[in-house]
Amino acid sequence: MKTSHIIPLFILSFVLIEATFLTAFSQNPEQLYQQGLMKEEGQGSLQDAIEIFKQVVKNENADEALQAKALLHVGLCYEKLGQKGATKAYQQLVKDYPGQKQEVTIAKKRLNILLALQMNFPEPTFRKIPIPSELSWNVALSPDGQKLLLVSDEKLWIMPLSGNLGSDFPGKPIQLNTDGIKVLWAGLSWSGDGKSIAFNEFNEIWLQDKPEKDKRNQNIYIVSAEGGKPKKIVENYCDARAVNYRINLSPDGKTLAFSSVDDNEMHIYTIPVKGGIAKQLVESPAREPVFSPDGKMIAYVEAKRLGRGGGGLWVVPSSGGSPTFVVQAGNAGSPIWSPDARKIAFLDYYEHNKIYIIPVGEDGKPAGEKVTIDAPEGTKEITHLTGWSTDNKIGTIINRVKYALYTLPEQGGQAALVVHGGDPSQPRWSPDGEHIVFINIARGKGGWPNHKLAIVPADGGEITNILTGTDDKIGFIPYQTGIRVSPNGTKIVMSAKKHDDTVFINHFPTTQIWTIPIEGGKLIQITKPPVPYSDYSPCWSPDGKSIAFIRTKLTEERLRPYGETGIYTINSSGGEPKLLISESDKWILSINWSPDAKLIAYLTSDKEDSDNNSLNVVNVDNGITRVVGEVPQANVHTELAWSPDSKRIAFNDKEGEVIKVMSVDDGSVQDVETGLVNANIYHLDWSPDGKRFVFAGYQGGIPEFWLIENFLNEDQL
Repeated sequence: MKTSHIIPLFILSFVLIEATFLTAFSQNPEQLYQQGLMKEEGQGSLQDAIEIFKQVVKNENADEALQAKALLHVGLCYEKLGQKGATKAYQQLVKDYPGQKQEVTIAKKRLNILLALQMNFPEPTFRKIPIPSELSWNVALSPDGQKLLLVSDEKLWIMPLSGNLGSDFPGKPIQLNTDGIKVLWAGLSWSGDGKSIAFNEFNEIWLQDKPEKDKRNQNIYIVSAEGGKPKKIVENYCDARAVNYRINLSPDGKTLAFSSVDDNEMHIYTIPVKGGIAKQLVESPAREPVFSPDGKMIAYVEAKRLGRGGGGLWVVPSSGGSPTFVVQAGNAGSPIWSPDARKIAFLDYYEHNKIYIIPVGEDGKPAGEKVTIDAPEGTKEITHLTGWSTDNKIGTIINRVKYALYTLPEQGGQAALVVHGGDPSQPRWSPDGEHIVFINIARGKGGWPNHKLAIVPADGGEITNILTGTDDKIGFIPYQTGIRVSPNGTKIVMSAKKHDDTVFINHFPTTQIWTIPIEGGKLIQITKPPVPYSDYSPCWSPDGKSIAFIRTKLTEERLRPYGETGIYTINSSGGEPKLLISESDKWILSINWSPDAKLIAYLTSDKEDSDNNSLNVVNVDNGITRVVGEVPQANVHTELAWSPDSKRIAFNDKEGEVIKVMSVDDGSVQDVETGLVNANIYHLDWSPDGKRFVFAGYQGGIPEFWLIENFLNEDQL
């Protein structure tokens, strides 16, 4: 049996983000306004405050004076966030509320200031460098901005960013000799003088199923930029998150900064390259240390849950001492210093398409307001800042993805757009085939608790929200949610988590099964799994009297946090669930009840062999199971859909651009072509009349290297 070296997608995909929940529902305009002030001034939750103030502005029951005040605060909040929406808000206030003299006067003053700033700050220029080879999510821009350090096939390469074809096209890459040592793609660093390079060794042992204490063998090396025999600097352990492996060399190349995990906490350290003992810099959990160009300070970010979460940006003297708080962020990351050591650029992983720059003094304290740079249109997220060159260019890795919902004829052909933009997922047909219910995933601050349950006409049109996570005190995970419509078309069943639940096992939440009327309304909890169990992937029986779902035991084992898994059934109005089947050595995923009510289809994935995946059915009456056929993949984004005659089962395949349809009788598979190019299909459903599929798909999703220029005014240069 092949041993899996890949952490299951069910684990890696489950990124938990702490959310701030709004209480704006059912409040009058004045109460909403006061709540917005509390979010803005009391809690500093500016994005949440903006949404509340906008509700006041749109509220027909609010008087003009209150609407003007709310709109003013929309502008003020946008200013604090460094976003362009401030100008638009002030202009709207001046135009629409001329009678509110005090607010209009303030808005005009702020507009004058903003317009002056816009004259001083040029529009940033984003320039994509077409790297011909496949990039990883972590590369390093050389200090002079002329070269890119990258990893391919566990080897180290240096690629000139301009070549014989011109400045917009890279030159011939050169492999750097590392004396046979394999290089991990996560974590690369140049010294400030460009003469030395630090890297993490790629070591398969840390991926193996061994006790934590036996996997503390991640080695960090330094090698000349000309290549040669690398020198081992330190052995450390960083858990599984790629951001934890980011390392940094001092400007003179004599000191290495890195992070390491000990006793289930991550801390940052420095160690002399020539040898010595590692020195812990700060007591609090931290990661991603970066030397200032003068070598006097180190910027770093807060670490929570071993890199799964974070916080603000900090600075500490490189020789040790008291840390200085620089700026708050939901989950700061990827800090880099400007060449003059007077500014720090960083990302906030709660705001996926923005870069922030904060001025700092010699003591590391903030010396001004942060500036925001918006990513190019079509950006899903900025994943990494690769460096700030001496000629004031910032290198970055960008992930651009176009998400959509499509319908497709059952026999294949040309797909039709239903929803374009946003991040729609898990589409489901209504029983009459007239509408499609789906989850609209929230990108940015708020995360999965702020996902929306929505409905759209099957041919496209206006989207109506049925349920909003934060408003309705519920949280949806972005997969295996179920959201199946009842056979009579009146209810939706789904897996979700109450926002005030405090039970997390190994950072994973316990979810329950819920129903809600399709037009929105009161949520009804169907299951109450005992700790440490979690319920997900519910579906209706064809008569609507029962609900089947998956129940999984959460464990404390980090790389295998899921224990035995079973399929249960329960009365659709609640009660005591009944176990149908269980598995201890396999994961059960994506269940769906056959239209003839006889079978439940499900996927299994072997916990020890990730290549051993199958599509199965279980007889609802006697619990007898049968393997229908092998499938290329079985993960949380693989879904099953029955044909109306219960003879075939459709599923999405890892090949991306086709839908697979398997015969229940003999396991034979037919490909249904979608006509999409460079696309990836995830989540699907089969229409009640059997004539069309609906599926979620995206195009793009590969790392791209971009340079940002012209983002500083003349005084700053």
